Amino acid sequence: MMKGLAPALTLLVLLGLCACGSVARPGAAAPSPLSPADLQYRLVDRVGSPFFCDPSQGPVLRSEDPADVARRVAALRAQSPDEFDAIVRHEHLDAASLSPADEQRVLNEAGRLDAVKLTPQGSGFGFAYELVGPPTVEVTGTITSAGAISVASRKPAPRRLCPLV
Repeated sequence: MMKGLAPALTLLVLLGLCACGSVARPGAAAPSPLSPADLQYRLVDRVGSPFFCDPSQGPVLRSEDPADVARRVAALRAQSPDEFDAIVRHEHLDAASLSPADEQRVLNEAGRLDAVKLTPQGSGFGFAYELVGPPTVEVTGTITSAGAISVASRKPAPRRLCPLV
């Protein structure tokens, strides 16, 4: 009879351990706040991509000088390392060996993040930006420094066109 109870007892112990979940250790550090770029990506991934004018796409395709693109990426890396790191992580790029296409992608993503404006609000941020359409929609709300999102409103927005450059 004991031999038949062993598997059932083992299963009960395992279920009991799994039900406990994770428990924070006393003195363990709270999760660190996310960088603004990580918060912007959280919004893009969960709420929607912003409308923005990307010069490498649109009605008039324009190719940029690779040397200029490389300089702009180097400036982004030096002046906004958190944003650069967030872009590289999000896009699954190797920061140590970016190809010219990768560098252009980094600049395009920086433009996309720039369209998601965050305004300090208490311990988090407010946001308001236009989602890619159709239909175009303006979304507003708040995001905590840990990344919890609360959408306050979604309302129709007029369709904007990118300038021909």
